[in-house]
Amino acid sequence: MAITNKRGVIVRSVLIVVYVLLAIVMFTTGRSHTVLIDNKKAEDGSYNAINGMTVKLNNQKPSEFMKGDRDKFTVKGQTLKIHVESFDGMIEKTWTVKIPMKQDAVLISIPKLANDIDGAMEPFDLN
Repeated sequence: MAITNKRGVIVRSVLIVVYVLLAIVMFTTGRSHTVLIDNKKAEDGSYNAINGMTVKLNNQKPSEFMKGDRDKFTVKGQTLKIHVESFDGMIEKTWTVKIPMKQDAVLISIPKLANDIDGAMEPFDLN
């Protein structure tokens, strides 16, 4: 009788751990974020906007951006894959960025990414 009771406690404990881990995975992969993609030059002139480009986020449809454009996207999950191709063929690159868990919205500057400048992704307040 004692062996069966111990086995039942072990099985229940394992199931609880599995359910908690499953809930964590579902929360992190299912959480959506607002991403603003920016193609503006620096106010201090340290980098310029890209003349024209297509940007593809994860598996979404590509979008076209011209100088000074900014657009908003909604993505699921913490990891974001950004593929950029400039119209002049000078840039064709893919970046992978990780969005902070607690951040609802972020602003990503493509010119900063293309020029390897720190701070390409920054928090953004939608209010």
